[in-house]
Amino acid sequence: MTVSVLTGRAPVTGAGPGRLRLGVCAATVAACVPYLGLKIAWLSGSTVGWNDTEAAKESALYVGNAITLGMDAIAVVVVLAFTFRWGLRVPAWLVLTPMWIGAGLLAPIALAVPLGALVQTLFSSEPLTASDSALQGWVFGVVYTGFALQGVGLLTAFVLYARGRWPDVFAVRTKDVAKGATHALQVLLARTAGVFAAAFAAVQLYWAFGGTAGIRAEQLDDRGAVQQLADGVMGLMALAGAVALLAIVRRAGRPERFAVPLAGVWIGAGATFAWSFYRLITLLSQPEFLDSGSSSALNLTTLSGLLAGLLMGVTGAVLLAERDAGVQSARPTASRTP
Repeated sequence: MTVSVLTGRAPVTGAGPGRLRLGVCAATVAACVPYLGLKIAWLSGSTVGWNDTEAAKESALYVGNAITLGMDAIAVVVVLAFTFRWGLRVPAWLVLTPMWIGAGLLAPIALAVPLGALVQTLFSSEPLTASDSALQGWVFGVVYTGFALQGVGLLTAFVLYARGRWPDVFAVRTKDVAKGATHALQVLLARTAGVFAAAFAAVQLYWAFGGTAGIRAEQLDDRGAVQQLADGVMGLMALAGAVALLAIVRRAGRPERFAVPLAGVWIGAGATFAWSFYRLITLLSQPEFLDSGSSSALNLTTLSGLLAGLLMGVTGAVLLAERDAGVQSARPTASRTP
């Protein structure tokens, strides 16, 4: 039986999770605990980890802490769903949507932060965190180490879950995916997404290689190897997602396995959309950034990233839904006659 990638529930069969899946689940939940503990403490009024105790009392931070606490709690629920059999009963869209956004937020951190910290430690005399930061240095270490481990754990758990729930997606070849009624629309959306992704990536890579145009003066002092590498990773992820999507809609022979370019679109689109959306929320929550001193380059880059990620995500969702519908309609049914 084929289950819809976006809407269906999978049959619950077989034994419980093996040691590998249990180990990945336990490690991922453990990686969430320090961050959850900090957020609960801050929401309870504690100023642990803060240099500027007055900044810790700002009302906007309470809202932000509540939201991020909820997001990390969702990550715990999602990894449990990926591990235990009850997760197969959850509608696919209900696990795929938070996983798409979560992977998009965590993958750049898992790639950029450890490597950027290593580069800055080896080749720069500048400290990893500014001396006048409102937060103490150890907080950044705890938070970003936890994020990196969460990203690795969630992606590993998701791959193990997806291979069991949608094995046909991992087995089919890219060129064998049928072109359905919306194929022409998929091509148009993919090409449009590619334009926005190229614009977004160009600016991100310019900043990654030391460019400063479009960056507000007050942000320049905080830029180091970690931030520049993060910009570069974001640009490369946007390009990788756009190229992988074009390979899928064109049904290119390489990569041969459909799951390979699909993974590229998944991570690239998720990172481009999630971080651009986060920047947009941050911008709108601070109206003073929208005055004449606001950076048009940053705002337009954020908009390009948001549109690129959204278009890539929508195109991928349409393609998967149409492919699944085609597979189900092509599957033979039992005859009613002897």
